[in-house]
Amino acid sequence: MDFFARRTGQRKSTVITTAVSEWLRLQDHPQIRFVTPIPGVRRAALADGPQVWSVAEAWTQSAGPERSVASVAASIGLRDDQVEAALSYWADNRDEIDTLVDQIHSCQEAEYAAWQRRRTLDSVK
Repeated sequence: MDFFARRTGQRKSTVITTAVSEWLRLQDHPQIRFVTPIPGVRRAALADGPQVWSVAEAWTQSAGPERSVASVAASIGLRDDQVEAALSYWADNRDEIDTLVDQIHSCQEAEYAAWQRRRTLDSVK
């Protein structure tokens, strides 16, 4: 644990709290694992698939009467049971996943705005 705490720059108490919290969530959601896409950031992901937020995003983007587990699974290349597992985790951890989706949308909007600003230079002579 000391090595992990030093490597991640976290206090031992934070490492222990995170480990216990994740372990408890795994007991309710065995198809979920936790990944570190960037140092210091832990996110829920399918054990054999993408991060949960991406399934939540696909679910919200397919709103309407045609939305179903099968249609979302087909649109993002997952199995029905994977979508169900992600939706189940999302339902039990709404704040976590909704906050992450909002953060990702903010980053996307900022990057798009930067891209648009850069495009204004294309016509400069």
